[in-house]
Amino acid sequence: MLTPVAASGITSTERLGSSGANRPEPTERGLGARVAEAVAEGLTAVLIGLLPDPPPKAAARTCTALRHSSSDGLLGTRCDISLRREPGGWTATGSAEHVLGLPEADWILCEAAEPGEGDTVLVLLPLGGQGLARSERKPSPLTGARFGSVRLDSVPVPDAHAAQVHPDHVQLLHDTVAGTRLRLAREVTELAADAVAAAIGHVVERPLAGGRVADRQVVRHALVEATAQVRMCDAYLNRVESRSLRDAVLRVAAFVAFAAPQAVETACQLHGGYGFLEEQWIARAYRDSVFTSALLGGQNQPDRAAGLPIPAAPEAAASAFRAGARALVRDDIAPHVSDWEVNGGVTRDLFAAVGRAGVFGVRVPVREGGLGLGLAHGVAFIRAVGRDAVGGVSTSLSVQTHVAVPLLLERGTQEQKRRWLHPLLKGDMIAAVAITEPAGGSDLVNATSTRAVATEEGWLLDGEKTFVTNAPIADFLIVLARTEPRAGALGMTFFLVPTDLPEVRVQRLETVGLRSSHTGRIRFTGCRLPAEAVLGRTGLAMAHLARVLPEERLAISAGMLECARRSAERTAELPTVRSSAAARTELSGWMVRLEAAEAFLDAAVERFDDDGGGERLDGDLAKTVSARLTQQIVNGCARLAGPDAFADEGEAGSLLPALRDVRVLSVFGGSCETVRDTAAAEILRGAVVRRGQDPRHHLLPPRTPTALRRDDAQSQR
Repeated sequence: MLTPVAASGITSTERLGSSGANRPEPTERGLGARVAEAVAEGLTAVLIGLLPDPPPKAAARTCTALRHSSSDGLLGTRCDISLRREPGGWTATGSAEHVLGLPEADWILCEAAEPGEGDTVLVLLPLGGQGLARSERKPSPLTGARFGSVRLDSVPVPDAHAAQVHPDHVQLLHDTVAGTRLRLAREVTELAADAVAAAIGHVVERPLAGGRVADRQVVRHALVEATAQVRMCDAYLNRVESRSLRDAVLRVAAFVAFAAPQAVETACQLHGGYGFLEEQWIARAYRDSVFTSALLGGQNQPDRAAGLPIPAAPEAAASAFRAGARALVRDDIAPHVSDWEVNGGVTRDLFAAVGRAGVFGVRVPVREGGLGLGLAHGVAFIRAVGRDAVGGVSTSLSVQTHVAVPLLLERGTQEQKRRWLHPLLKGDMIAAVAITEPAGGSDLVNATSTRAVATEEGWLLDGEKTFVTNAPIADFLIVLARTEPRAGALGMTFFLVPTDLPEVRVQRLETVGLRSSHTGRIRFTGCRLPAEAVLGRTGLAMAHLARVLPEERLAISAGMLECARRSAERTAELPTVRSSAAARTELSGWMVRLEAAEAFLDAAVERFDDDGGGERLDGDLAKTVSARLTQQIVNGCARLAGPDAFADEGEAGSLLPALRDVRVLSVFGGSCETVRDTAAAEILRGAVVRRGQDPRHHLLPPRTPTALRRDDAQSQR
């Protein structure tokens, strides 16, 4: 059944009026005008500065045409000009096509080559000179921009208007092109953000069948996907802008050229027929977005990406902690993974080793017995585990680190912390969180039938839980039960239940994947609990759970993406893949998308640490993006690897553990469909709460203090 907007957090009185007067309109400056400005201020201005004696104010009316070897296809320009030495100067012959700003320019700055010498020369030519013919491309593929072509036939070039590109200038040329490409990618990302923000406002306002367009689940899910694409573009750009490496810039441009047009197309479709009217801004935005691939690199981009090395895993936390995490994985995890996969799961020795290292308390204050660090360090540990282990290991550890421990830390009494939390941190105890029921796991409010009835002595617990991670080896459970049947979400309570009680029966479940993780079904039959078994406040378990969901889903996402990376790297090493250009190109495209997802995850983790808990939308988007991308990469790698993917575990190219584990990703930590519903509710609620403000606020979140400090340090170096 479709959920109405009111159920997603928007009441009828909060909906925007149909006039849309309260929603700021996107900028009226076309993308083409902003692109032309970026090229003039960056690329053209810097390169003219290399000339010995350029005309005064030449940059203001100059267009630029570089060869593909220097520009990697930037702006879609094609330039093939050769020079011949003449007394007192040069003569230029050749052509430049698809040159931005050429029809209205007075000068053209071209990159040319001297035959036989191999030297690159920059030449500045007046566009009204002899031997030069130009034409304009109509219609323009970019709103507010004009493109044209020029043919040169022995055009004279004085020495003052020519500059040989010396080796020390080559890096400047590449850096300038990279900086311009980054700025253009930023402009395209902001165009996509404007389009998605406009679509959000439109579906909230637009009536449909007695409600609003936003009432439709398919519409809400489309908004979530588009929002995730915009946020990944933004996070990827933020990461690469602090590096400005040529290959990194090419990768982010390839991703923006892939993701931003998809987001704009979704926004255009959500506008219905209005998305096809030339007078509507969204229609022009769609037309501009189609040109993005040529603007940022054109059709040569996939070929260029195929030769790029697979990027290294991101640096997520302090190097000392990473070194300790790698040592722990090397000594206490990696040697036992095969045995755990075959014999049914991790052992208590693993929890003891992780407890000794302090990892369970990575986010716990020192005064409570933890390390007092941040989620970034927890993510670094998950990635270290993912390099040499399988999904089941990180799953078992993450439930304790990122769900059980935060619940006890934030909601436990001092006695509960002494009895349960402190042994958890040391690895002396193992916890399981019993939430999912046979009737359903994601719709907790409606599916939970486990009841806890108040008695004179405390509580009487009856019911059943299933798919509970760590249940067969747990010392105690954190159980979600209904305490007030008529109160809905306000009638749920958490209870701390020891597993050695006679009224608690635990049955092990054999699963297809996550074999290293113990999964079980639990039955409570007349289980008597004392009053002090309540964790947190009675009736507020859903609110308590909402506080830890972002952390849990960010941690799950880190494990998923590491699984995808490990699968891609193993596949890339296979001779059959290395020898196939098509396979390398496909694999490189996945790695670009993976790096973008990792950048988004790292940005979300930074916001989590800086804000003391982050926002729920980050966790929801990370979960949906990571699950889908990991499944695509693992399944795609199996297709590229062929029979090698199904070889015995441990052999080169084997993807058997990943193929087994990847299936559960769409339901683990909340089904992707339900998570998209909650993400859509946050997005639509933000559209109402922030009406009259910049609608892109929740699409392009501000940089975190941590990110800004890191960028400042890198720029100083």
